[in-house]
Amino acid sequence: MRFLDIHLEYCDDNGRRLEKIAELGKPFGISVVPVLLLPEHESFKNGIHPSDYYYPDRIVDILRELAKEDFVVFGQQGFAHYCTECLKTEFKDGGKREFKRDLWHENSCFYKKEKSVEEQIEFMKKGKEVIEDKLKVSPLIYCPPNHMFDNNTKTAAEELGYEFFAVKGILSLAPYRERKLKILPERKVWQNGDVFYTHYDQMNEEFCKYLRIIESSTLILDDFFSDKTSKAWLNEKLISVYKTLRDVKNRAIYG
Repeated sequence: MRFLDIHLEYCDDNGRRLEKIAELGKPFGISVVPVLLLPEHESFKNGIHPSDYYYPDRIVDILRELAKEDFVVFGQQGFAHYCTECLKTEFKDGGKREFKRDLWHENSCFYKKEKSVEEQIEFMKKGKEVIEDKLKVSPLIYCPPNHMFDNNTKTAAEELGYEFFAVKGILSLAPYRERKLKILPERKVWQNGDVFYTHYDQMNEEFCKYLRIIESSTLILDDFFSDKTSKAWLNEKLISVYKTLRDVKNRAIYG
């Protein structure tokens, strides 16, 4: 198995690379942020996102065409892709950030209480409905923003009917099954693995490398998934450690 999941956030080229990828006619994933389909959303007016950060019309048109193709697997990154509680903490003193923690998580947060299954279902379902309304396709992959999640996230994803669930592949893991979900351990393209991910704007450099990956990609078949192993459990623990250490480092540097 060889599969690339493109996390579509900042669209730096108005879709030119995406069109070239589509021309290959080979399987790939495209995980979108629902709020970026809503240019009227408050996040573009209150400074959370730049005022023009939403998907351009041309990108939306391309996504709608891709939604008609059976070789494209759509994914969903939460709803708004940021932690509202962390934003309140970071900017509580007259708009001045108190810490330099990473704000771009939504399902799970190190600093705030755990979100219940019901709370997570609420915004995940909202995001799913936005994608279905705007792109006329139902996302099959749930990709928790920043690959930060907990058991409640998985339960919510099961209840909402996602087929695949993306996790960060700290370790090199084959795709595996967990309950009703098929887990995709996503790694950077320079690492060993079966499933890879990249942010769309990061493809600007060495674009040919990403095209080669997609040219050799395959459909995600049931036969690719094994049972969950102890290595998979360890990988999930390491995700939490990695994200925590990253925030500690950022706070030490930027304070």
